[in-house]
Amino acid sequence: MSRQWETWMTLGDEQDPHGHPLIVLSNDEACADANRASLNVLFGSTKRPAIASRPFEIVCDEADGFEKPTVIDCSRIYFIPKGKLARRLGTVSRTRRVQACRKLAEVFRFVFQ
Repeated sequence: MSRQWETWMTLGDEQDPHGHPLIVLSNDEACADANRASLNVLFGSTKRPAIASRPFEIVCDEADGFEKPTVIDCSRIYFIPKGKLARRLGTVSRTRRVQACRKLAEVFRFVFQ
């Protein structure tokens, strides 16, 4: 079972044999609910040293459970089957959670006033 803010690798397939790093966004209740077959996630990819991050991305690292620096795209929230989760990596650090929430609010133009 997964939990909110955990980092995972997806199962590989023909197009992506190594899987994909991600952060679980769904709350713990949705993660634990056997009647819900899918979760909300943010996908990432390995950070390339020569490529600067784009305005809608945050960079996570070993403190967040990733094996290498990983760029997380906060401009798209994906809905994937729970069965696609292959390997738990860790948990997103408190600092990076704040960054992700701020970036999501910025990208989706959420207003809290």
